Amino acid sequence: MPHNIPPPSPLLLTLTPLTQSTFHPYGSVLSNPNPNVTPSSSSPPPPGAISANQGSALKYPDITPLTDLYASAPSGRPSRATISMFVCAPRALSPPTSTSGGLPTFPVEILERHPFTTQTFVPLGLSASSADVRYLVIVAPNLAPSAGGLAAADPAARLPGKNLPDLGKMQAFIARGDQGVTYAPGTWHAPMVVVGEKVGFVVAQFVNAVGEEDCQEVVWNREGDGGEAVIRVAVPGVGGSRL
Repeated sequence: MPHNIPPPSPLLLTLTPLTQSTFHPYGSVLSNPNPNVTPSSSSPPPPGAISANQGSALKYPDITPLTDLYASAPSGRPSRATISMFVCAPRALSPPTSTSGGLPTFPVEILERHPFTTQTFVPLGLSASSADVRYLVIVAPNLAPSAGGLAAADPAARLPGKNLPDLGKMQAFIARGDQGVTYAPGTWHAPMVVVGEKVGFVVAQFVNAVGEEDCQEVVWNREGDGGEAVIRVAVPGVGGSRL
């Protein structure tokens, strides 16, 4: 069951391009480090790459961490690595309003975290130039341990992992079709948000089948003034504008 936490002041988030530098506090971004380089047996590989498959491929080792922290979970139940397929339908967007800059919005109503494992999403069938089909990466930092009575008053505070999310510092990124993303253990994030058309993702993580050790969720009062969601992400690319 999700745990209820106090809502923040109303927020309208602006999408930022997903890059390794901007996303670093929350995990890592997967992409081809040298998209303009073609593998060749007659040319040395670029820095960080290894020539493979008789010179017909470039291998970039360890492009994202695979972290398993279940040894510190309260249950002591062993974990296992899993690779799943998530097929995500495009999310419904709320119509533009006078407070959304004329853009449709996605209402953020729930966050989740995986306290003992990384979680990696790799989209299938998209390219860097897929302008009308994208996915959003919505994250929030953890509250500091000394953040008043909020963490102590909420049932989620007893859970393993880090603290409750700092909803007031939530960020929203827009990913290209040739990018994957890894959430670090304990990173609060929205469930996958796809806009445009359905997208399939290969998802890699560890699990131990103990509900609150695999995934923890928080929700908050969803409506602000005028019935609008308290936290919204403005989404260009609908109704003639570009993503």
